[in-house]
Amino acid sequence: MNKDRLREFAVRVTQANQSQLIVILYDILEADLESATDAINAKDYKTYEKELRHASRVINQLMGALDYRYPLAYDLLSLYSYLNKKLVCAQMSRSNQDFPEILDLINDLRVGFLEVSKQDNSGPMMQNTQQIYAGLTYGRGTLNESSLNPSDIHRGFKA
Repeated sequence: MNKDRLREFAVRVTQANQSQLIVILYDILEADLESATDAINAKDYKTYEKELRHASRVINQLMGALDYRYPLAYDLLSLYSYLNKKLVCAQMSRSNQDFPEILDLINDLRVGFLEVSKQDNSGPMMQNTQQIYAGLTYGRGTLNESSLNPSDIHRGFKA
């Protein structure tokens, strides 16, 4: 995934509520698989494996965000485990043949959580963040170029 895409996700994360964070994780997972496809087509196996490892970490974040008070969480856990298994097989075989199935499942889940996020009126999960407009941060009496670290998107996230 390129730096501009990472920056875009970082900005979205700073403004997202709990439901929107799940949608963003699905979007990141899709972007990882797109980057992995580009890498495998270019026979760049190092990048391919890196993208799949990142995709697996995103799925682990989704697993960690499940609320087991609801029976649906167990179904999602099974589905996420299945997706992780598919990613491991893709990494071992250096093939993207399972990506269409993975992307279809992710898209179906994303659509459902997108609808949920539209009904979620809670505020952003991250407090005391600066508003970002067109790559700039607007803070108390200053206007600076944004200096978000995109690699921190997943650190400490707990939905």
